[in-house]
Amino acid sequence: MPALGISVLRCVRLLRVFKVTRYWTALRNLVASLLNSMKSIASLLLLLFLFIVIFALLGMQMFGGKFDHIFLVEEKPRNNFDSFWGALITVFQILTGEDWNEVLYTGIRALGGLGLVGTVVCFYFIILFICGNYILLNVFLAIAVDNLADAENLTAAEEEEQKKRAQAKFSEDMQLNGNVKATDQTINGQINIDEKLNDRTTDNLLDQEHDIKPEHTDDEIEEESLNKDQTTEHYYGERQTARPRRLSELNIVSKVKQITPYSSLFLFTHTAKFRIICHRICNHRTFGYVVLVCILFSSISLGAEDPIDSYSFRNK
Repeated sequence: MPALGISVLRCVRLLRVFKVTRYWTALRNLVASLLNSMKSIASLLLLLFLFIVIFALLGMQMFGGKFDHIFLVEEKPRNNFDSFWGALITVFQILTGEDWNEVLYTGIRALGGLGLVGTVVCFYFIILFICGNYILLNVFLAIAVDNLADAENLTAAEEEEQKKRAQAKFSEDMQLNGNVKATDQTINGQINIDEKLNDRTTDNLLDQEHDIKPEHTDDEIEEESLNKDQTTEHYYGERQTARPRRLSELNIVSKVKQITPYSSLFLFTHTAKFRIICHRICNHRTFGYVVLVCILFSSISLGAEDPIDSYSFRNK
């Protein structure tokens, strides 16, 4: 009986190496920040997949079955747009920059060489390469740099907290030592303190007679409170605007758009029943989902077409 390959699962034990993060603060914070960024990375992966699907379907419509005309003798390359899965792999190859210029030249030759159509083909590949390679793929690097900055801030905060704990512990120890020494000094100094208090009470009574000032009026108290409120609001406002907020932190409330008070097509006023019904349908919460489902089915039908055989059953 052949082995089931369960012994390969022993490699999972290599994950125990990550236990070193318990004792390495900077590495632990870095791993925690990377795990917290999985939501952003998943959203970016979905966006990248949609980008690849859109350009793969567009490439199937432009180059589907066209590479056969220039590869009559030699074997047709694997990076073609004759099927949906082949188009996906070809677009991914262009995004990574692996011989993307070879696919570009093949596409130009398949559509008749340099000319008006060849220029359009160049724009297709250039837009795909720039938007995919220089923008979308670099967003992963931006997320990683952002997470590194968060990890550094977290490490600095933990170090500062440790310093505060050490200072608090040191002050407690000093207070304990000071209380022990102070007990011997309080007995000897109590008599001197009583004598000084008697002298100070007489001096304070004389000073109070000369330094009595009128109390603040209600208007002055209100002005002082307003000035304090303004300074605190200005201080907290500066602290809040010091770092720009992310879009995910903002609570944006979506409002329903009102009907504009103008006529539509010079026929329907803003009080026409037909226009009101259309406005309610467009602003309904399920209308957007219905449109997305229609787009999904139309994209699936485009991907299911056979670009090589126009009389295929899948094209009917």
